[in-house]
Amino acid sequence: MADSDDITDLVQEFMAVTGAEDVTAMRYLQQSNWNVESAVNAFLDSNVSKGRHGGKGNPIMISDDGDNVSPSEDGSFNGAAPTEETNQNLTVLSWNVDGLDERNILERTQTVCSVINSKKPDVVFLQEVVQQTLPIFQSKCPGYFCNYGPTRAYFNIMLLKMSSIKTTSDLQCTHFQSSKMGRHLLCQPVLFKNKIALTLMTSHLESTADCKAERVRQLEQVLKSMAEQAANATAIFGGDTNLRDKELSAFGGLPSGVVDAWEESGRPADAQYSWDARLNDNLDLPYPNKPRGRFDRFFVRSVQGQNALKANQFMLVGMERLPGCRRFPSDHWGILCEFSPPINQL
Repeated sequence: MADSDDITDLVQEFMAVTGAEDVTAMRYLQQSNWNVESAVNAFLDSNVSKGRHGGKGNPIMISDDGDNVSPSEDGSFNGAAPTEETNQNLTVLSWNVDGLDERNILERTQTVCSVINSKKPDVVFLQEVVQQTLPIFQSKCPGYFCNYGPTRAYFNIMLLKMSSIKTTSDLQCTHFQSSKMGRHLLCQPVLFKNKIALTLMTSHLESTADCKAERVRQLEQVLKSMAEQAANATAIFGGDTNLRDKELSAFGGLPSGVVDAWEESGRPADAQYSWDARLNDNLDLPYPNKPRGRFDRFFVRSVQGQNALKANQFMLVGMERLPGCRRFPSDHWGILCEFSPPINQL
């Protein structure tokens, strides 16, 4: 796998040969293990056989069920849509859907729903949901129960797949008392496949570099809450942490018993930056050296025995431009992680 310093060069080389967009280049390079020649051949073969064009001005846009999504949004980790019968692992999606950006908000929100319906994760954590988009998530994601706490200017929600997730008690909401942005933590105890006890947790930690101290206080509260969850339950936190690596290092890193799912999955370089203004131009930042960061993260406090879970695959979603507005669903990519239980437990 290419390291993060080489990815930009590989993307540029692919784009120069094919005329494709940067996100299309990323997708084919990932699938080809960062071999440019193989990626270019796969791209050309795919578009010839399907009669589609992936270059600029020619979006790939129709899925089998008619939703306006691209083929890369229509499958599981290995390119085939997971089914209830074959995928026995737990899949969790977290995504800051940028509801505060009113531009193209209906098209962008409907595309997020299409990604959810094609990936079919067991659990979905969404941040920056707003009053306008909440009913869309409630109505356009059939098979999911929508759970949320306070509905202010923007807020967090959980979508729980009814076929695999069963709540075992009420949703808990903890307000960060010193937050100036109304941030809060949601905790939901559940059973996965009626066997594995989980506590699902999501939050949107304080934004901007200037709010580092408050963000670290909120992180400390999240980790304290994870430690306080039932001893037999795996606690999974997912959300937009806004964390910079140096902030986590100064904090002392994660405590013993808590892991970062991206790290546990092998630190895949192609899934490192969930907020990447170099590839995602939704914000249209004016300066040349555009930033990127691993703001969106999964933290896991696992347990021993049958409730143990291990992160084994980690990927980004939402990396295709919308066919109408030619923007991305959000200024963040979504993060999707697959967790494996012990062998023969399911």
